[in-house]
Amino acid sequence: MSGGDLVVGVDVGSQGACLSAFTADGERAATTYQPYAVSYPRPGWAEQDPAAWIDALRAGFGDLDIDLDHVAAISFASQLDGLVAVDGAGEPIGPAIIWMDRRADPLCDQVQISKEEWYRRSGCNLDGSHVAAKIAWQMRNGAGAEAARYLLPGAFLVRFAAGADVVDAASASSTMALDPHALAWADELLAAFGIDPARLPRVVPCDEVVGEVTPEFAELTGLRRGTVVVAGCGDEMGATLGAGVVEPGVACDVLGTAEPVCAVTAEPLFDATRVTECHPHAAPGRWLLENPGWASGASYRWFRDELGGSDYEELNALAATVSPGSDGVVFVPWMGGAMAPAWDADARGGWYGLTPAHHRAHLCRSLLEGSAYALRDVIGAIRAAGLEVERIVCVAGGARSSLVRQLRADVTGLPVGWSEDVETTARGAAMLAAVGAGFHYDVSSAAAVMARPADQVHEPDVEAGVRLEDGYRRYRRLHESLAPAFAELA
Repeated sequence: MSGGDLVVGVDVGSQGACLSAFTADGERAATTYQPYAVSYPRPGWAEQDPAAWIDALRAGFGDLDIDLDHVAAISFASQLDGLVAVDGAGEPIGPAIIWMDRRADPLCDQVQISKEEWYRRSGCNLDGSHVAAKIAWQMRNGAGAEAARYLLPGAFLVRFAAGADVVDAASASSTMALDPHALAWADELLAAFGIDPARLPRVVPCDEVVGEVTPEFAELTGLRRGTVVVAGCGDEMGATLGAGVVEPGVACDVLGTAEPVCAVTAEPLFDATRVTECHPHAAPGRWLLENPGWASGASYRWFRDELGGSDYEELNALAATVSPGSDGVVFVPWMGGAMAPAWDADARGGWYGLTPAHHRAHLCRSLLEGSAYALRDVIGAIRAAGLEVERIVCVAGGARSSLVRQLRADVTGLPVGWSEDVETTARGAAMLAAVGAGFHYDVSSAAAVMARPADQVHEPDVEAGVRLEDGYRRYRRLHESLAPAFAELA
């Protein structure tokens, strides 16, 4: 065991960094959150300054109300699908292109491998949100042509913290160029975008100890020298692990800005509909059938800010005044493009079925129901791929709402649980750190001890489910009718 009796998990998201310290048995000792901004320099572009992540780490460790000498190990759960091009010294040579950026979409149309074949080889959709396409764009259009390394956000942070030139397998999968069986770079897929694998870091397991903090990182953060750094994982994998979801039969519904859905499988599985992708889980020997999520929380926040004029608790109470099915009003939750019932970047959101008899409460409730309908689509795709789902666990901010959780039970017909500590991403990273520190034998045993599942579950309400079935039918019919026009209207 490394010196110290605490571990720190760091959730490096797109809106801020959450740092949380835990004991070996999963008690939260301290936490801090450091916000930062996203830049949108052109339509379809989304960038972030990597220096903002570093500043957040400096401030975050400084604000943690613990003795940092007690920290044995740290690990990161970082945003996926982002790219940081760095020079030979590891310094960024431009802003990070983050997950919501779509500038590389046209390059996917130039690849001489079919979408079906690409999915079969990588478990991922051939899509411009993924990092291989973003690297290709950098090579053609940006300063990245001169980069010594192309790093995902997690790999950049690990290199900064420990000087290690590695990337964890879970994050590497979001390049869409990782062999999900071998957990190694698929050179032919990289070659399809003209990417030299020598310019990518080595792929390692998520629980691998990659070194100790560098003297520079120790000075920046206040951590003691000798603090262990563990490879880490992507934020969706961290959230799923932090909820204690490591065995097949359970799906983790991450109710954040987006709503990723992750179901654990014991071997790589592939979805003929390609609604879900296959990624390595943070727990070695496990994979995830995962949908990266639609703009669920983002849509609710937009409603609050632009139409609601209330806080979330008041909006939830307002929605609860309307009966299931919203009296015929349907919200299609594709404000940032559709990820269910099919991937379609050109899809857009909106309401259907409005009459003068409807009110703001109907808009509010139908918005929540629309995201639950998309979840049902994803659960259906997971089952069609051969993986049974017996229950759902909700995490992240939206999981605080009993209405939101019950809706998911009623729409899917599955029992829905939640984590008492809904912010599970930093907790998942801390579980990996705890294994690296020697607190636990492996990731599964760390999850069993450190997770905080609620004692209760929401069982489906049969009467509500019947009413919501009609809403779901309308939702699917709207997609069927509108999908042919999305590209034309975009």
